[in-house]
Amino acid sequence: MCSRYLGFILLVWFPGALHAQSAALHCPAPSLVRGYFFPVKETYSHDSKLTYACRNTHKPAVQGWWAESVCQHGTWSHTPRCIEEQACIPPTIANAKYTEASEGWYEEGHIIRITCDKGYEHKDNIATAKCINGTWSSLPMCEISIKTCRAPPKIAHAVIVDQGYQELFPEDTEVKYECEDGYSIEGSHNYTLFCLAGTWTEGPMCSKWTICR
Repeated sequence: MCSRYLGFILLVWFPGALHAQSAALHCPAPSLVRGYFFPVKETYSHDSKLTYACRNTHKPAVQGWWAESVCQHGTWSHTPRCIEEQACIPPTIANAKYTEASEGWYEEGHIIRITCDKGYEHKDNIATAKCINGTWSSLPMCEISIKTCRAPPKIAHAVIVDQGYQELFPEDTEVKYECEDGYSIEGSHNYTLFCLAGTWTEGPMCSKWTICR
């Protein structure tokens, strides 16, 4: 009796749960002011693609005059939106960061300041860009600093410890070495190298233990 009752509950609950889950994966049609999109539907299923464009004096809030957005788990990969032609979309700058606009785009005349990642510096000392007529002026670039070190040196009979993989090491970075078993340096088993002005400091050599008789 109990098992039949439980089965009845599952039959009633599962369809409702599956319907709720399916509905949650759908995206509603966007409210696109000054633009149009296709295909035109009331809702879009998961992974559905929507293409849109904007009318005169406006453009999509992403690169290109035609834009595409994808329904992902009930949310569009980016909200379809039309902005003024004179506005700027966020620039892509490698190895740098800047303050992102809350609207997702920048009005004409807006100035952004770029901060380079550690180990990089501004090329030609240019750190700002201004939105002028829909494009960024003198967009900054970040290049590897001359004070940055590449991979630390390989030292015979020693290994680097407590250090994850990375390609660049900013100035003042410390890298710890440890001698292999059976080797040491003047009574110690580990030592540290430093990145100074683009060059690694020299370290001691790991020597094989000697047994006095």
